[in-house]
Amino acid sequence: MHLRHLFSPRLRGSLLLGSLLVASSFSTLAAEDMLRKAVGKGAYEMAWSQQENALWLATSQSRKLDKGGVVYRLDPVTLEITQAIHNDLKPFGATINAATQTLWFGNTINSAVTAIDAKTGDVKGR
Repeated sequence: MHLRHLFSPRLRGSLLLGSLLVASSFSTLAAEDMLRKAVGKGAYEMAWSQQENALWLATSQSRKLDKGGVVYRLDPVTLEITQAIHNDLKPFGATINAATQTLWFGNTINSAVTAIDAKTGDVKGR
């Protein structure tokens, strides 16, 4: 059995074109279904809390106008802001300890870390 025809330039071109068309249709569908919402300036990193059903977003705000930043609690389905925690430092990195429900934000510019209670929004320490 000869398989030479499988390696012809015409067949390879057709397969490549077909693959590109299929791949582009998937990315178009995904982009249309994606929910986007503007939330503050300098959105940097997020942390997800399954227990609180919340998405936490670290924002550094404006470099020149704002001294600190804001941590936003968002509804994960609608991306509506449900809470805003103002911080005198600019939060960048974000993570959560699920066992203690403590949010941790890296304040890169100040070489500091801020701990926030995910339930109350109170700053626990630096």
